[in-house]
Amino acid sequence: MACPMGYGSSTRRPAPFEKPHIFETISEPTELRSVANDAIYLLGGQFAILCQFAHPGLAEGSFKHSNFAYRILNRLQTTARFMNAAVYGTQQEKEAIFSVIHRAHADVKGEGYYADDPELHKWTAATLFVSLITVHETFFGKVSRERQDVLYKEAAVYGTSLRMPPEMWPATLDDFWAYWNHNIETLVITDWARNLARDLLHPKNLPLWLRPNAPIARLLTVHWLPERLQREYGLSKKITPLSTSMYHFIVAYVAAVYPHMPRKLKQAPSRFYMKDMKKAVKRIEETGEWDEKSAKA
Repeated sequence: MACPMGYGSSTRRPAPFEKPHIFETISEPTELRSVANDAIYLLGGQFAILCQFAHPGLAEGSFKHSNFAYRILNRLQTTARFMNAAVYGTQQEKEAIFSVIHRAHADVKGEGYYADDPELHKWTAATLFVSLITVHETFFGKVSRERQDVLYKEAAVYGTSLRMPPEMWPATLDDFWAYWNHNIETLVITDWARNLARDLLHPKNLPLWLRPNAPIARLLTVHWLPERLQREYGLSKKITPLSTSMYHFIVAYVAAVYPHMPRKLKQAPSRFYMKDMKKAVKRIEETGEWDEKSAKA
């Protein structure tokens, strides 16, 4: 069915995209909004993605349908559009952004995977929640049980926005950690996942301004991964006394300095990606696509 959106000088016209079904989420992401706009949580991106690739379906689909090594920044942009729409977006913005994502997912399928599998969406949402907790506890200390409970319920929005029925989200925080630990202990790390991990940790064609940050992000990510994933990804050998000392130095430095940085600076990436998301929404409403290249194709 067509969505009656779009803008005209005097009359409304149907938007050139199909209005997607969006599940109601479990809890409005109020607390998530207070942290998701802080740049420091971007440091958890590689951790979340490597945990996602631990799922064979996500790894195979990504390997076969994405030129991952050469589009790290593009992936960051599209992920930011999704997360900003899920956490901050109006209903109109969600419908536009999710219409593109859902349409793209419909074509990503094979014998052992399907991008619209709600279990994959559940696992993706789980990795985003754990990434947030990991970064916070690394630099700012333990997240209380009460706050974890709030954030875990709100993080369901990442899954429901992708087409995970809300009843699939673990009922309690204890159930969530049991689900997480079970997957970390049992998911089979495939060669597809290992190839993607190499591309993620050693991306090609990075802009010059990002290259100095790559070793730091890699160091943090390797130390954050659960021990089994370190081993299965072939990263255990990178955990040396020297790398561990460097890790603790970086953590201590960031923990001491970052809280004193101006909030405007810490939120600068979020403002940039929010503007990008809103521009993408406008293009979708005009063309059905969220980038100019696709719209012209």
